[in-house]
Amino acid sequence: MLKFDITLLVQIIEALVLAFLLNIILIKPVMSFLEERKRQFGSLEKEIDELLSQAEEGLKNYYEALNQARSEGALKREALKEEARKIEKEELQKVMKEIEAQKREWENAFKAEFAKLRESVLAQKDYFANLMVEKLLGRRV
Repeated sequence: MLKFDITLLVQIIEALVLAFLLNIILIKPVMSFLEERKRQFGSLEKEIDELLSQAEEGLKNYYEALNQARSEGALKREALKEEARKIEKEELQKVMKEIEAQKREWENAFKAEFAKLRESVLAQKDYFANLMVEKLLGRRV
């Protein structure tokens, strides 16, 4: 059976004093340290979120600039291709004119040579006619 005497009261007072001292010496400093850490982590999380949003914004700007540069590059490339086609067409026309001039020159030279050969052959037609008659008939005329 339990006896209620003065020792019970002393132990209750000791427990309360110990709880009060532990609260002042141990629990309050640890709790304040934990609260301070929680605040620091909260501020660090906010800073991290801000840095992440800045990084995402920077990436977004980078990709926009990259896409714009690509589109400008494509436009410039098409303009250069068009200019190259124009130059190629002009050069091709120039070469075709030169070829046509050379063709006419060769044609005129061929016609002149052919006319000379024809005159030469026509000048010797009597000789060739006699030669053919001689071969066919086997005698000289």
